Amino acid sequence: MQYKLINNSLNDIYNPKETVLRNRGIEDVDAYLNLDDSVLIHYSELDNIGEAVQCLLKHLENDSEIHIINDSDTDGACSSAIMYNYLKLIKPNVKISYSIHTNKQHGLSYDIKVPEETNLLIIPDAGTNNIKECKELKEKGMDIIILDHHLAEQENPYAIVVNNQMCNYLNKNLCGTGICYKFLQALDEETWNDYADNFLDLVALANIADSMDIKEPETKRLIDKGLSKIRSKLFKALIDRQSYSMNNIININNVQFYIVPLINGLIRAGDYDEKDLLFRAFIETDEVFKYKPRRKSKNDPEPEEIDEDIYTRVARLCGNARQRQNNSKDKDVEKLLEYIDEKEYNNNKIIFVNVTDKLNENLTGLVAMNIATKYNKPCLLLRKVKNKPDYYAGSARNINRSPLPNLKDYLEETNMFEYCQGHQGAFGVEIHKDNIPKAIELINEQLKNVDFTSYYEVDFIIDIDDLDISFIKTMDELKDFYGQGIGEALVYISNIKVSRNDINFMGKDNSTIKFVYNDEITFIKFRIGENDPIYKWLNDWENDDDFIVINVIGKVGLNNYKGILTPQVIIEDYQVI
Repeated sequence: MQYKLINNSLNDIYNPKETVLRNRGIEDVDAYLNLDDSVLIHYSELDNIGEAVQCLLKHLENDSEIHIINDSDTDGACSSAIMYNYLKLIKPNVKISYSIHTNKQHGLSYDIKVPEETNLLIIPDAGTNNIKECKELKEKGMDIIILDHHLAEQENPYAIVVNNQMCNYLNKNLCGTGICYKFLQALDEETWNDYADNFLDLVALANIADSMDIKEPETKRLIDKGLSKIRSKLFKALIDRQSYSMNNIININNVQFYIVPLINGLIRAGDYDEKDLLFRAFIETDEVFKYKPRRKSKNDPEPEEIDEDIYTRVARLCGNARQRQNNSKDKDVEKLLEYIDEKEYNNNKIIFVNVTDKLNENLTGLVAMNIATKYNKPCLLLRKVKNKPDYYAGSARNINRSPLPNLKDYLEETNMFEYCQGHQGAFGVEIHKDNIPKAIELINEQLKNVDFTSYYEVDFIIDIDDLDISFIKTMDELKDFYGQGIGEALVYISNIKVSRNDINFMGKDNSTIKFVYNDEITFIKFRIGENDPIYKWLNDWENDDDFIVINVIGKVGLNNYKGILTPQVIIEDYQVI
């Protein structure tokens, strides 16, 4: 169990909020804890936004055919939905249609067929780098507005591109839906309306889903405003479905772990009709369906058919799809781990794996993240490109706390890749097959002294005798500030004496252990196995010690069970001393 204190000079258990936030790069802690609208940046700072507004208004005036591409992730769905809904608000009879990707493609991919009669094409959360495709559509007479946040490989002269990465807009951590929201603000001002803020809940959801860094004040403020007043009927239905897991607490962490995976599960594992239903729920078509619930047990009477609104239906289908996705992902990960070990790919500094015919294409990024986490190394999963047999393309994923934080930039600088497109830690790649062994050799040489050894970064090192309730309560108050860029705090707690009689096994398969220290602080460890030290100690008939002493690394806070608050430490790892 290796660990290190993030900042030796900040091990201040009497001021834990400041310690944790300063450890994550927040310099003015008081300002960050009390953000207001003064941190919001005016939409006019985005290049081309005025031109985009005038283009859209011209087409609304001309009663044009407008088409929107719904990109295949949560940010894509939210950005397309707020664009669609806003246009319906300002012109109810607007001629508007949309496209949905068949799989996990993005932008103007091969599966998107833009209707020939389209006069204006709007591409939210994608399209910046679809230069060739935009040229072809522009030559057919279409105007194109791109509202995006992805890095640009080069200028796109065939579309009006509004992109915070391509101008002096200070916030580079704003997702595609955030750019759309700014566009709606500009439309509000031009049309004397006040509709943009109606969609702040989806702006919040999308920024969380797209892992935007919440150290950025504007992004954090928009998320706070959106989560404070949720209007979307689908968002509400998803929260209702996950209310038990979320303990009825709506914050960034809970949305990230309990809401976003449901939406992504349907996008990845759902069929086309289910994905279309998802978007119809986002644009609030208010449909009702007949549904016959399953019997809870074979002895129960046959349930009667009931009416099910589209939001409840989609939330249920999201849960089912996520379960299918996880089952498929777990099988694929298990097979790939065996394959990687057999081929010894994990000996390379960055893991390259050929997954052609080995992996569901829709799960490539998700599985790449699992592989990277397993080996604690960046990972590239590649497959042969259709119609380009000499090329491989796929997904690259970095690890948390990587010694190579700008993985995308690093791979680009090798000059081995045709492209690396996306975010620094999660992006798509393409490479010629002849360059793959060359890239591996070069990377192994350049990174030979880079240590990817896994260790925990802790905010505090504290003896159990110094762990008091006030510290735990203050740490719990940070729960609404955790998210991308502000990871949950870890505490190293030493010299915890645990008696045999204190330990309880919990869960269906007894894979959780729990004990209470000094009658006030609950320690809990999930997913233990037969090799767990405490399990082995309790089941060793030759060991008659009444207690052991352990050091733990864990997350400190309050457990809320039916309104009763209990000081709690969730153990991430521990060692017996």
